[in-house]
Amino acid sequence: MDWLDTKPDNSVVYVSFGSTATMSKKQIEEIQHGLKDSGWPYLLVLRKNNREAGVELEDGENSMVVEWCNQVQVLSHPSIGCFLTHCVWNSTLESLSCGVPMVAVPQWSDQNTNARMVVEWLAGVRGEMNKEGVLEAEVLKSCLEMVMGNGERAFAIRKSCNMWKEKAQEALSDGGSSHRNFKYFLDKILSVRS
Repeated sequence: MDWLDTKPDNSVVYVSFGSTATMSKKQIEEIQHGLKDSGWPYLLVLRKNNREAGVELEDGENSMVVEWCNQVQVLSHPSIGCFLTHCVWNSTLESLSCGVPMVAVPQWSDQNTNARMVVEWLAGVRGEMNKEGVLEAEVLKSCLEMVMGNGERAFAIRKSCNMWKEKAQEALSDGGSSHRNFKYFLDKILSVRS
């Protein structure tokens, strides 16, 4: 968090592929090259079992590599400008509720559907993988520009993400739809126990 505090608002790419996915050496190298070439500072979460691939990882003024972090705390930080994610549902919801645009790189299961929704909701872009299932550095760099750059699409995505954040806050607020639903089911559970 101290490192993030040194970065300007909306300037850091946060990269995490969750607690179960493993990445090949080639994928880690391509991601790292794409991040470096983009020029944006980045926070890369790479678990211990992914570090065994033998890739030289670099920490520096513009990059930080960690084995774990509190994702909601990171996504809530004002310096985060983009989330490179595999689009598991929890990560997708956390990013939406924090108003952080995504580069979606689904791996399996419901992640393809979630990535499709991210694009349809104008909450990010999909990073297309090559035939070997690798997100190439140039594709990543292009995706980051589409989300974090100064183009019309980037502005539209950021505006949409702010709207999703406001909707999530409204739903969770006292009397909001999620608050009412939670209260309804809690009342039902308590009445059954009585």
